[in-house]
Amino acid sequence: MFRAISIMLATGGILFAQDTGLARREFAKAVLAGLRGDAESSASHEEAARVAHPTALLLADRAAKRAIQSGDIKTASTLYRTLAQDRPDSLRAQFLYTDFLRSQSAEDDFALRLAVETLETLQQKQPAHPEVVERLLRLYEQQGQRAKSEALYQTYLKQPQADPSVAEMFSRILRDQDDARSQEQLDRMYRERMRASPQDPNVARAASEHFRKTKRLPEAIAILQAHVMAAPSSLDMCVRLGILHLANKQEAEGEAKLQAALAIDPSLFLAHQSLAKLYDQQKKPDLARKHRSEMLKLRGGDASEFLEAAQDFLTVKDAKTARILLEKACFDYPKNVDLLYLRAVATHLDAEESAKAVGLFEKAEKLAKEPTRNPSHLRHAAESYWTAKQTEKAEARLRDAIKAYPATEKKESAAAIRLLASWWQQQNKNADAAKALLQRAEMLER
Repeated sequence: MFRAISIMLATGGILFAQDTGLARREFAKAVLAGLRGDAESSASHEEAARVAHPTALLLADRAAKRAIQSGDIKTASTLYRTLAQDRPDSLRAQFLYTDFLRSQSAEDDFALRLAVETLETLQQKQPAHPEVVERLLRLYEQQGQRAKSEALYQTYLKQPQADPSVAEMFSRILRDQDDARSQEQLDRMYRERMRASPQDPNVARAASEHFRKTKRLPEAIAILQAHVMAAPSSLDMCVRLGILHLANKQEAEGEAKLQAALAIDPSLFLAHQSLAKLYDQQKKPDLARKHRSEMLKLRGGDASEFLEAAQDFLTVKDAKTARILLEKACFDYPKNVDLLYLRAVATHLDAEESAKAVGLFEKAEKLAKEPTRNPSHLRHAAESYWTAKQTEKAEARLRDAIKAYPATEKKESAAAIRLLASWWQQQNKNADAAKALLQRAEMLER
């Protein structure tokens, strides 16, 4: 615990030669008081810790925030200013001070001027630091000093370590999105960065996104192609390349890239998602169903997605895949009765696991607030109970299924009626009733 507190007190720099031991003890007392709900005692101990170690960023920041909450802006200003003066090499300390000044600048021109001056000094020391530049840029814009904003932006662009994605953010502050000059500058920066580091996935992603967003898909694709050649193991970017091919109507190329990535790592969710959409568009339901199933297994989905996907597999008589998918669904949604019933159905239809179906139907029935009226669920439950030699339950569920079938499902209703009649015949009971049922089934089948 004291080690964690020591790290927190030292945030942003090296501990100064102050009574840090006392600061740690007082801060520990503050934490314990806070856990007990004693806010007043917690604040008192925290202040004692700050006095013992006034250059600790965490403690100074909390003390200043308490002062602001009580309306004592002067004390907060003094705390932040003193911290910045005592920690000149800590950017975090400088940002705490300038951010405070910026928060007061709407009603205090002096605070605005101080914030600008402090940030200008920082910018001279670190001309490529994005947080320094962004803060100063926004303050220039707040003052309406567009010439200074533009000069600051141009200075940043000339820095060897300038990040094109950061420059793009700055350009959005200063210029219209379709500004030709900005686009030319950013294009050049992204191309140069790619030439210097084609194997860097962060550079490749940012550069390709830049050209994609500006509706130049061929160049976005070329950038990712160069990256994948330089870094063949960059599977996420390989998937991204496949997606861009698909967006550019290059279906064969896109499919090949996505399949190649999945051959190496079958857990790439975006690849499955993109292929599922592609095969849907190409009217290839078997392939679309396969990738949608993998997608749900990897990232999950809502209950309706699982139900729809599992039902698709049951429709094509792939009960095993439906069962496996529904096992995950029921793990994610253990209280969903519809999922549990469908899992029981899939388990009943899967010859390898059918013996487990009875237990699942019983669980679904107990979980349900009222008996199901789904004829398919009832019919499969009846069959499952019959196989388990629980004949009374089987007959009861089958009779409920017969009642639940809508008038439009005559074929299914007739089949259920014939099944009930056959059960009675096997048991040598209800002979007249069984005969009547068969006549009823014949009428429905006409």
